Amino acid sequence: MVTITAEPLAPGAMLKERYEIVRLIKGGGMSWVYQVKEHRRDATTRLWALKELRMDADDRHSLDEARLMFEQEAHILVQLAHPNLPRVAAYFTQGERSYLVMEFIHGETLQERLTQARAPLLEGQVASWAVQVCDVLDYLHTRQPPVIFRDVKPGNVMVTPGGEIKLIDFGIARTYKVGKQRDTITMGSENYAAPEQWGHGQTDPRSDIYSLGATLYHLLTNEPPLPAYVPGERAPIRTLNPAVSERMVEVVMRAMSPERGDRYHSAAEMRTALLRCLPPWERLRLQARPQEREAPAQQTVLQEPAATATPQPSAVPAPSAPAAASPERPPTRAGLYCRACGALNRQGARYCRMCGGALQREPAAALSVVGSAPGAIRFVLGSQPVVLGRKSGSQPVDLDLSPLDPDAYVSRRHARVTCAEGRYWITDLGSSNGTYLNERRLEEGRAAALRHGDRIRVGRIELAFTQR
Repeated sequence: MVTITAEPLAPGAMLKERYEIVRLIKGGGMSWVYQVKEHRRDATTRLWALKELRMDADDRHSLDEARLMFEQEAHILVQLAHPNLPRVAAYFTQGERSYLVMEFIHGETLQERLTQARAPLLEGQVASWAVQVCDVLDYLHTRQPPVIFRDVKPGNVMVTPGGEIKLIDFGIARTYKVGKQRDTITMGSENYAAPEQWGHGQTDPRSDIYSLGATLYHLLTNEPPLPAYVPGERAPIRTLNPAVSERMVEVVMRAMSPERGDRYHSAAEMRTALLRCLPPWERLRLQARPQEREAPAQQTVLQEPAATATPQPSAVPAPSAPAAASPERPPTRAGLYCRACGALNRQGARYCRMCGGALQREPAAALSVVGSAPGAIRFVLGSQPVVLGRKSGSQPVDLDLSPLDPDAYVSRRHARVTCAEGRYWITDLGSSNGTYLNERRLEEGRAAALRHGDRIRVGRIELAFTQR
């Protein structure tokens, strides 16, 4: 018996002389997740998420099994590149601990959205998220060999302030093995795991489809579905939430069919069904969304020298050829989509050619200084991110507040304003004196939505946000 215990790393701890622990984000299962700051050789810094394998197993066999699964996650992620997946920066070991450095995602999980709402979520929003999950599952399932996620659930799906979905936590993902009768390890979260994940067969892409269906059931009803092994029928969706359409109910129940053959045969097929649940303009927006398939960036794989060889992430393969365009995914076309009827109009059109409605354009928004120096600065916001701060050396800022900040209460890179789908968001970038929105201090790295008339305070400078 070997007992190795490990408390989470303290803020300020340094790994590899470059990754500084900022804070613990969460701990659970077999890992800790931290926010870390990378100190680069060019004197700049960057935020990452760092996942650490927990070393609190009671015996060496369990510890070795946990390390094997952690390394498997690194092996899988290092070869993937998709807009709805976190990027991997590094995988390394240090002493008895293993680490995975990944993209830091600003946002919250769908489980957190449910907890905050304390009620079922809106069908249109849920369907839009589910289409994106189908996109990334289709990408995973069409790799060679296919990658099966095996743990789709609200807690493993994050949504960014701009509404983009990120599938996180590949701890129990695996590659599909042709001819294998069942999985070596039976895993999954019980309310969302397909029947075959309880030792009745090998998981395949349809197992992820079941889990996505169970996730939608939970989001639409605010009640997790009964585990697949529990006998009896689950409560009908419309009994728990009469606002859900019959079409959406059909999609969820087919995805959750006990027999694999009765489910959607692929994530792409389920995506098509989900699109039919959306209004025309939202359907066209998602259909026209660019299906990026980027080659993975060259990964930085760091490894402590050890007496025994530790498996390393395999080399990044050449990207596969892009699939032929599907009728359900037309290429993006230049123009304006009408939010009322979904018709495509030429660029510059003021009214829809089909319904005659006024076409929505990019909103006009601005930040203006108020208080002691009214009108001194008015900065018009566009679709590109804007960094607020003080111009200093090599640190670039878009809105330089130093002329109004003689006592340097504003940090060099104080806050950032971003635009996504017509809405604006503000994020504190780790400023010394904080960023305040309507006198409420913002949490570092967490975006907050801006509304017309909001007041922003950075240092001693107050700004008004306007949007029309």
